[in-house]
Amino acid sequence: MTNNIASTDARQRRIENLVMRIEGVFLDDPELRLTVDEAQRRFGVDGITCEAILETLVDSTVLFKTSDRVYGRLIPHVNAA
Repeated sequence: MTNNIASTDARQRRIENLVMRIEGVFLDDPELRLTVDEAQRRFGVDGITCEAILETLVDSTVLFKTSDRVYGRLIPHVNAA
């Protein structure tokens, strides 16, 4: 049972690290636009995982997704004070 918990924890940490890495790349390059296939190749991850992470970042308002399924950084509007 302890092995399963350790395995699940390690898997969760890998996914969390991948989410942070993908988010960081988009935050570092505001002009970056990627399809799932392009992101999959760039980040070395399978399509299902890649799309799930990209969608999570869309849901978190970090990224946007176009109707052509291209993902990019969602730059928040800054209100002048």
